[in-house]
Amino acid sequence: MKLVATQAFGGYAQGAEITDQAAIDAILASEQAAFVVRVPDDAAPAPIPAASIKNAVATDTAESK
Repeated sequence: MKLVATQAFGGYAQGAEITDQAAIDAILASEQAAFVVRVPDDAAPAPIPAASIKNAVATDTAESK
């Protein structure tokens, strides 16, 4: 888990990603917890295989609408 700053606080700018576990623990235990959101480390969605995209485009015709 990491934290992302929703607004600037301390030495962090808005949007800063905080990954240091000691810093995460300290922030969550303080009033500064209101300035961050928790984000899973693997927040990026899995890429869609190219074959699936090709098939989706190939079957999306005027007749199917």
